[in-house]
Amino acid sequence: MEKNDIFFNTKEEFSGSDLTFILSLCEKLFPAPKTAYITQAKDVKEIPIVSYLDENVLKAFDRNKYGIGYESEYENPSIRITKQEGKGFISIPLIKEDEYHLTKKMVLELIENLDLKELSVSPVNFRSFNRRYRKNQRTADFPGLYWLQYYGAEEFKRQGGKAILDNPYIEAQLIKDGVFIQVGDSPYDVHTTEGEERMIKANAAMPPVRND
Repeated sequence: MEKNDIFFNTKEEFSGSDLTFILSLCEKLFPAPKTAYITQAKDVKEIPIVSYLDENVLKAFDRNKYGIGYESEYENPSIRITKQEGKGFISIPLIKEDEYHLTKKMVLELIENLDLKELSVSPVNFRSFNRRYRKNQRTADFPGLYWLQYYGAEEFKRQGGKAILDNPYIEAQLIKDGVFIQVGDSPYDVHTTEGEERMIKANAAMPPVRND
């Protein structure tokens, strides 16, 4: 099976309660972990665990500024959560044959339950995807559309407000005071001819960025 990392970027640092919720969500959605990897200044500490909410791991999160990796059985998701000043990241390897429902479900759960200003989920092969926006990026945090993204109130307004809902190439859903957007059925779509064409049209149909 082909595996590829997919990245959640919340554009803001995780709080302690955010981390607890994220780990509780992992506990509900993914296979139980068997190992935690705690990144430290000069090395990585490896400890056996049976739960994402392992007490030693939670303590490590409190004092650790780098990140924690979790490993499950072979071919099951291996998850990495990183908190750093101003940003929070979650990395989950996907298996191509999956239907990606867990990824989308996790995104919607995060939006509904955390006070997120922004969130993006990169497609597979992020670097090649990101190059397409190098010259004509919309904003610093959102150079162009990703597979999944959430614009909170401020970013929603900046990206064009309710005019976004008129874009015929996206699926858009108003949540809280922002908008959740999906382009294509999976993070692999953009690497197909049809999916790439849809992504190009979706970006072209976005309203102008507002800087007022």
